[in-house]
Amino acid sequence: MRKLITWAAPTAVISVAALTALALDRHGSIIPQARAGDLTEEETELQCPRGDRTLRGAYMSRGGGTVNGLGPITFQGTVFLDGKGGVSNPFTASRNGTIVRVVAPGTYTIASDCTGTMTLGGANHFDLRVSPDGRSIDYIETDPGTVVSGSATRVRD
Repeated sequence: MRKLITWAAPTAVISVAALTALALDRHGSIIPQARAGDLTEEETELQCPRGDRTLRGAYMSRGGGTVNGLGPITFQGTVFLDGKGGVSNPFTASRNGTIVRVVAPGTYTIASDCTGTMTLGGANHFDLRVSPDGRSIDYIETDPGTVVSGSATRVRD
């Protein structure tokens, strides 16, 4: 039994390595590529070839963290993205136990590598990571004194 356990871990590692090598060999990358019938061949080589147009529609968003001077914060809401760099974000937040309801307008930009930035209410700045199909967004606030992150999922175009 002891010998079986000794060989199980190396075998699992080798199996995972072999599958990864096979996936890389077949596709050249483990990062999914955006594919759509109306993209040019050059555009399909990019992860997010549509830039700001990658994000459009209504997204359900939730996140939380800590803000110096305020304490813990959690929030949820709907983010409306227009596909042109404009955003409206009505949300409810609990700031150290105090409930606030806010509508924060803003702007965003998306690069061809699926990274981006967003500014809400003129004061809150975020780095974004977007799925190639634009269905999901992960974000982290980049303002000093904040440890806030979250995600959003498209629910309607």
